[in-house]
Amino acid sequence: MREMIGWPGGCGDGIFSPGGAISNLYAMLIARFKMFPEVKEKGMSAIPRLVAFTSEQLSYPLLLHFIMIWISPAFKMFHAFNYRGKMIPSDLERRIVEAKQKGYVPFFVSATAGTTVYGAFDPLVAISDVCRKFNIWMHVDVSILPLIHNNPQ
Repeated sequence: MREMIGWPGGCGDGIFSPGGAISNLYAMLIARFKMFPEVKEKGMSAIPRLVAFTSEQLSYPLLLHFIMIWISPAFKMFHAFNYRGKMIPSDLERRIVEAKQKGYVPFFVSATAGTTVYGAFDPLVAISDVCRKFNIWMHVDVSILPLIHNNPQ
């Protein structure tokens, strides 16, 4: 399947899931485990204070997942967005630097390809550049929006 979508040599990894909401939770848990594999055996108290970033227009189940893994005060979420619900990469970068200065470890950025309210698409390439710069897991939440078409025929 990886070869079918064009990944060189079929390299990559992935999992199948029953829906979008659980996929977002998987993404957060995988990002946390990738950065801190010891969390599996030692728990949240063995890792530093984590911080995740998302736009205010995140998918609603994702907010629940942030709360679900907010096992201790070690987890915090910041919003970085403009008036149309799109994440602003320069604001994201500024907030990452601020979080690091406060002792948090940024581990997860959830960008959006089609928010449920505005249908906003975050600037994914620019966000990925910021994530790469700070070695942060980037997740893209894809919301399926209904298309409304007024066809009198």
